[in-house]
Amino acid sequence: MGLAPDIEVEDDLLDPVGLDLHPTAAGGGLSPAGHRLNAGVPHAVAFVDDLAGIDILKLGAAIRYHDHFQPPGINANFVSEVSPGHIAIRTYERGVENETLACGTGMVACAIIYHLLKGAASPVKVDVRGGETLRIGFQGDAESGFRNATLTGPADFVFDGQIEL
Repeated sequence: MGLAPDIEVEDDLLDPVGLDLHPTAAGGGLSPAGHRLNAGVPHAVAFVDDLAGIDILKLGAAIRYHDHFQPPGINANFVSEVSPGHIAIRTYERGVENETLACGTGMVACAIIYHLLKGAASPVKVDVRGGETLRIGFQGDAESGFRNATLTGPADFVFDGQIEL
């Protein structure tokens, strides 16, 4: 029982912290080394030309387990620009130790770093591996910090149940 396709949900997320553009540590031979932002959990963000062609298991694990990020490791996000104000991402998520179809905090990290590097206005459209396009909104800047991050996209009803006490 899914909701109508035009129904969307907006969720407020934690304020991103720990912005680090062009850190020196890199994993998997990526160039440029990438960027970092903690949007609730730590994320490394690398822009790539061929998003579909990257070996996300190899490169994602190399970044996730890089000595520079230990402990506790880091999520690895790979980003390509679709059009101005619109990106596509793939995420290797720690804990899952594999690619996930979407990662809310990863979308926030990618959208903010994309905004900083390309000047894209909020909200940024983000295509995720699961096939959805979501909108990531935020306020603020690198100097004063980012706040009020939101994720807006379609919602589906997936479960209904009762708990017996």
